[in-house]
Amino acid sequence: MVDFDEIKEMINYWSKKYMFPFGLVVFQSVFIVLYAVHAEYGYQHDESESYAKSHNSAPAEGEVEFYYSFFQDVHVMMFIGFGFLMTFLRRYSFSSVSFNFLVAAFVLEWAILIRGYVFEWNVDKKSFVVDVKSLLHADFVCASILISFGAVLGKTNPAQLIMMALIEVVIQVWNEYVGLTYFCTYDAGESIYVHVFGAYFGMATSYALQRRRTVESEKESSSYASDIFSMIGTLFLFCFWPSFNAGTAYGDGRTRAIVNTYVSISASVILTFVVSALVGKGKEEIIHIQNATLAGGVAVGTVADKNIGLFGAMIIGSVAGTVSTLGYKYLLEKLKEYHIHDTCGVHNLHGIPGLLSGIAGIVLASMPWRSLYHENLTSQCLGGGVDRSVGTHAGYQCAGLILTLGMAIIGGLGTGIFLRLPIFASPDNDSYFDDSLNWHVPKDFVAEDSALGSLIKNILPTQMRLDETPIELPNNPNTIEVIQETAPSNLIALMRGTLNAKPNENSPRHPIAVIGDSHSRRSSQLNHSYDPATSPALYIERL
Repeated sequence: MVDFDEIKEMINYWSKKYMFPFGLVVFQSVFIVLYAVHAEYGYQHDESESYAKSHNSAPAEGEVEFYYSFFQDVHVMMFIGFGFLMTFLRRYSFSSVSFNFLVAAFVLEWAILIRGYVFEWNVDKKSFVVDVKSLLHADFVCASILISFGAVLGKTNPAQLIMMALIEVVIQVWNEYVGLTYFCTYDAGESIYVHVFGAYFGMATSYALQRRRTVESEKESSSYASDIFSMIGTLFLFCFWPSFNAGTAYGDGRTRAIVNTYVSISASVILTFVVSALVGKGKEEIIHIQNATLAGGVAVGTVADKNIGLFGAMIIGSVAGTVSTLGYKYLLEKLKEYHIHDTCGVHNLHGIPGLLSGIAGIVLASMPWRSLYHENLTSQCLGGGVDRSVGTHAGYQCAGLILTLGMAIIGGLGTGIFLRLPIFASPDNDSYFDDSLNWHVPKDFVAEDSALGSLIKNILPTQMRLDETPIELPNNPNTIEVIQETAPSNLIALMRGTLNAKPNENSPRHPIAVIGDSHSRRSSQLNHSYDPATSPALYIERL
């Protein structure tokens, strides 16, 4: 007799297990058909006419030489910058960098299509063109989705990430279309349409996904190595951010965008180190350096191509670095009390600095000699078209920011509720921030919730500690602590063979080497502080 319940359970199991690759194949097939039917190459035409244009005239559509170098910089930011920035989770690095890779590639294909239908659709030809500028705009959309990805990092499976991206791209593009076409809210560096939207969409999605549960996991932590890899992403983003803010600007506006971003993001680096040291009682926190140092690039984005002066860019960057650092220090944990779990702290790097940038745009709109807002007006602009007054434009700058916040929060809440459907098989709290859920991990990766992981943590803490707790020693600036995760007996034996000296518990200090040449020699001593039965070896070299 056929057991229909068993068959149903089996179908349900296999559908959940393979929904992700099957869904990708379906979406890719649909994209291929849409590109075949509606997409065309955007070639550059009338080159002779473009040469006759003035320096401050917009470049010809499809001008490869004008856009490609900036597009390439932004492209590197999406895949290397964002990818490595998220590798700070010590047990989720495979997923962080690889799912960033996947989501970014998927969004680029989808964003070109959606922007083509919304911004570039030719009613007569029933098609849209794709040129280098289209690729650059697709990267901007990609940045927004990757920011949202940072808010839900480690708490979703790949199928949920793809569905979130599929929905968010549509909402983001339409929000930007309304803001640029009808509100005419200028935003050269996409701080409103990308950073604010992505941050609050991601936070709203995270809130809806958690169902008011508290996310608590020992695996949500970093290691020395993972934090170093994360810094690689920080440095790539820092170096290429001027290209992000100046990508679509031209003429004198492009020059201002590059210089303003360069100055602003440098100022945020300085103030981040200052504030981090102050709140850290003289010591820096790596999470501040990885993230808040970039806040100046976000905060200056809306007004990047405007005449804000170098001093203005420096003020904006300094305020952004300060506020972002304080957000990571105090606000990140505070939000968890309201069941808003923000894995990467996108609220502090993108949300708050993005709001600061939007406010700067509103203030600047009241100074037309600096905002040059008439350059952004067209006959389609509400409130007077090209004859819009200063006060009216300031109001529409504010409206653009409010619209973006509303679309992001409402869209994120709806998306989070949708992703809670049983078909997506949401990971539970015990599976958060763990690569072993989605990857074949190498032999040196031990799942902490496995039997072996529990044995290592609870029975053999001296052999390998997942959470290293160094021995408390007097605060001496001339002391370097080196913590070795290895069996003390083996390490002591190695020391004996290398130094030809036997450790003496009654006299723990022994000279071990002479460093330098004959002209500059100094001796150093090694302090052995260990109990072979109960603790890992700790060596302290006093310089």
